Amino acid sequence: MGENTPKTMLNYLQMLGDILLLNGATLFIYYLRAHGEVLTVNLDIYGIYFSAVTLSGVLLFKFFGLYHTRNKLWSDIMSSLIVSIGLLTVLIIILDYMIVVYSLPRGTVLSSAVLQLGALGVWRWILLQWERKFSPKRKVLIIAPAGEAGLLEKKVKESFDRVQGIIVDSAEAAAERGLTVLGTYNDIEELCKRDKFSNILISGILPEEVKSKIARLSLKHNWKVFLVPNLYEIMIYHSRLNQLKDTPLLEISPAANNGKEQIKRGLDCIVAVIGLVITLPITLLTGLAIKLTSPGQVFFLQERVGRKGKLFMLYKFRTMVENAEGNTGPVLATENDPRITRVGKILRAARIDEIPQLINVLKGDMSIVGPRPERPVFVEQFEKEIPGYSYRHLMKAGITGLAQVAGNYSTSVEDKLRYDLLYTSGSSSVVDLKIMLQTIKVLMMKDKSL
Repeated sequence: MGENTPKTMLNYLQMLGDILLLNGATLFIYYLRAHGEVLTVNLDIYGIYFSAVTLSGVLLFKFFGLYHTRNKLWSDIMSSLIVSIGLLTVLIIILDYMIVVYSLPRGTVLSSAVLQLGALGVWRWILLQWERKFSPKRKVLIIAPAGEAGLLEKKVKESFDRVQGIIVDSAEAAAERGLTVLGTYNDIEELCKRDKFSNILISGILPEEVKSKIARLSLKHNWKVFLVPNLYEIMIYHSRLNQLKDTPLLEISPAANNGKEQIKRGLDCIVAVIGLVITLPITLLTGLAIKLTSPGQVFFLQERVGRKGKLFMLYKFRTMVENAEGNTGPVLATENDPRITRVGKILRAARIDEIPQLINVLKGDMSIVGPRPERPVFVEQFEKEIPGYSYRHLMKAGITGLAQVAGNYSTSVEDKLRYDLLYTSGSSSVVDLKIMLQTIKVLMMKDKSL
């Protein structure tokens, strides 16, 4: 859910502090390395760097969500800071090479990055505590079936907001689940006369007549409505406006290709080749470590479901003992799974075991960005339990995806499916680039998954 009121002053304060600390750290390190002798001409030339550091820093911070932090975990904020400072440092080094007249010493740039990260970490921690303590909690009314209302209530509270009340389909079903509710769908209009609501969170599986009633009341009472979308609503989200004579229409159809697949395939190959070359030393060391510490093959091949349900063999570094599922059959790995080897734990923690999937990308089985491929046995299970699950196979599977950068290990299969369908219906090269950059942050977060 988004912010309930614009926090313009806080954003300006965050931005001002960021600019001062980013540039102040660089000047302070330069001053120390110059033994206190800073020539005026150097300060004049620093104006070029000031513009680059300020503009790039603010844009990177905005891209990684550092101006909307109230509902984020501290680990997420710090990961965003680390990636932002890292990318900013790379940009400044590139700028150094482009400026012939003058450049900052590499030691100054790298030392500045360390000081920037430390100063900004303290600054953002203080701001976050202040924001959570003094900014008012949003009051949220939940309207959902009793079976889903409890989960939504938990998520609202975890987002540092307050549940104003719950409206369900059945008071009896709510009582069985231990939920305290204001009433049922039939009581919505009466409750509006009694209480004032501002933020409404509704389930996508509400009856259409209830959704229509809420839409009508939201216009009348100026509610801000947040919807947990179903498949139909995700399709509507990416629909195009059309008309039949003078009647407005929403056109729901697959987006025209127009060479998009060819562009995506070309970018996939370029990124995969670069990735394999850069990670070659890691690959060699990993293979050696696996062979020396555990009997069996270096690579682990596993059947997965790809585009249009086509099966392919996924490549990974082996992180479990040989023939790990010989006695158990197909099961998902757990956090302290005894089948995982000592080296395997390190590989999984650092996401190194995923590197061989770049080979799958070159083969055309996968893309860099797309829905994560599942095993056939689990796909068959999910297709029976979750309507619309098969639609995620309209695109090639990916090493990373929207569900991976927006969700985490505990994200439900249903919510991951929603992210996959949103990506499938609205993918583009720009979206892929954003997800790739966000994935850098994901690699440093333990509670995220690839």
